[in-house]
Amino acid sequence: MLLKSHMFEIEASNLREGLSQGINVKRSHFLILYISSGKGTLVSGNQRLKAEEGKSYFLTDSAILTSSSSSLLSAYLLSWPKEGDMLKDLLTRPLADQVPAKMAPLWEEMKKSRQEKSISAKCRFLSLLWEMLSILTDAADIDRMEEAEELIRNSLPRPFTVTELAAKANMTPVTFSRAFRKRTGMTPKEFLNAERMKTAKRLLLQNRGITAKEVAVQIGLQDEFYFSRLFKSREGMPPTVFMKRASERIAVVSQLFLQDHLISLGIQPVAAPSYPTVYSASSGVPSYLQKELEGTKLLNAEKPFQPDDILLTHPDRIIKTPLHQFQLQSVLLSKQEQVHHLPLKQDWRHYLYEIASLVGCESRAECIEKDIHGMECKVRDELCPLTKNGRWAVIWIRPEEIRLYGKGNHALLELLFQGLGFQPHPDLHAEGYRNVSLKEIAELNPDKLLILWSHEKDVWRTAHTADWNKIRAVRTGEVYYPESHEWDPWGPIGRKRMLEEFPSSILKAKLKA
Repeated sequence: MLLKSHMFEIEASNLREGLSQGINVKRSHFLILYISSGKGTLVSGNQRLKAEEGKSYFLTDSAILTSSSSSLLSAYLLSWPKEGDMLKDLLTRPLADQVPAKMAPLWEEMKKSRQEKSISAKCRFLSLLWEMLSILTDAADIDRMEEAEELIRNSLPRPFTVTELAAKANMTPVTFSRAFRKRTGMTPKEFLNAERMKTAKRLLLQNRGITAKEVAVQIGLQDEFYFSRLFKSREGMPPTVFMKRASERIAVVSQLFLQDHLISLGIQPVAAPSYPTVYSASSGVPSYLQKELEGTKLLNAEKPFQPDDILLTHPDRIIKTPLHQFQLQSVLLSKQEQVHHLPLKQDWRHYLYEIASLVGCESRAECIEKDIHGMECKVRDELCPLTKNGRWAVIWIRPEEIRLYGKGNHALLELLFQGLGFQPHPDLHAEGYRNVSLKEIAELNPDKLLILWSHEKDVWRTAHTADWNKIRAVRTGEVYYPESHEWDPWGPIGRKRMLEEFPSSILKAKLKA
């Protein structure tokens, strides 16, 4: 039996966070499912799989696809009847990972060709189908590439050769290198050197008195001069200069990202807080701090800090702020002479200058403040047409509540209402936030509404309630919902990043109900 284009059906699917879709419910078809963006779970029979961007799955049974992505989970589905199937035998092995930039245009072209009725379109569809099958059945099995990555990470002193890695993956060296680069964006040697540099930074930062020669040996480089050249070429500074960033070993025991202030002052902390579930894709910190904190011991701020995690970094000084629920950290009881207690402050500059005073960088702090003030003025002028008219309210839609922010006592509110010229609604409360209902927001009747930090599923749920359309800003189409999950204006680096993104993101962020 020859393959015929009418045997196949193609559809695209978009799921918001928390929503599910049943697939092949009648179990009468075979399917190929490709995830083009987002993440979630795929349950089929007794299998529960991660549905991640770039992955493809061959399904022979019914399945449930569920989104856990704050943005849309987007997928393509190709289905064909089990009766008369000719493809199943080709799809017995796991399908290869392929990036959306490569696959999405192919799927779209297939979908377009399938909808057309001409003979040439049918031929084109079958040609594209074979091309896709060729790509997905490539030997670049993602599991083997992940195993190769772990082998490289765990054998830095005596690294495997490409031939050895290829043999472990049952591939030829050429095929393995091509598949590895497709997966990581680097050749095996480039990946090895990148991992060596990450480990080198951790060794330099966490081991007091360690020499460049000792580090070089531990990462598999016998020549310390070659190590220094390699480090400088990748990190922009020699190892000796990198070590000076932590000449005084400072640990941050806080639920605030005070490491932002330290790094902007040219100091890398030996330990600092992280939020693994909030920033799961970037080691528990905002992506703009991930590279800067390589080598730093990241402390889980989502639960009480563990004393050993801090003490093992041998800090000379600990910067501590009051912790949530007034948690008492026993590590501080024996280290009181090394602890600088930093009270909670209302302005990001207060943190900057107090930390700068501790480390002797006051003049650098002045330059940082001047630079950021200049950026704020530029953004204020750029956004003037948007901000000069209308009364604004700022909300955070959470799973169980809606927070309405006031006019001040928050770094973001100070930035919006003072730095960037947004006009707050005159009836807003003075400081902080209050938990409110949609009815209360409608009674406030803001001309413009800014939604920050909110997950798409919560916004979508809220926007489909009766009280939502009673808000003036909703009725007039003046609701703005920018991508703001990493916006943190409390530190200089985060504030700069936000100012760089803010103009373009806010102007494109009108919410469409």
